[in-house]
Amino acid sequence: MTPEDQEQVREIVAAAEQRIKDHAAEIARDLQTEILQGLGGFARGNFARLHALESVQGDLSIRIAALEERVLYLETRRAPPQ
Repeated sequence: MTPEDQEQVREIVAAAEQRIKDHAAEIARDLQTEILQGLGGFARGNFARLHALESVQGDLSIRIAALEERVLYLETRRAPPQ
């Protein structure tokens, strides 16, 4: 193999390596995008569930406070406020 042939082989290999690196970088960006989109969907679902739970928890807290007040009146035998 002549030095010119070796140089051509090196250039071909270098060009192939560059294409492989570019393709790998593109695939990595696509994977990152898919992961972020998946996490975004997951976060939206969790936010909706959390919001629903917080709403219910607030209602339950109000009801429990009212029941505690009624039990306190029964325990102390006071008449409830009119």
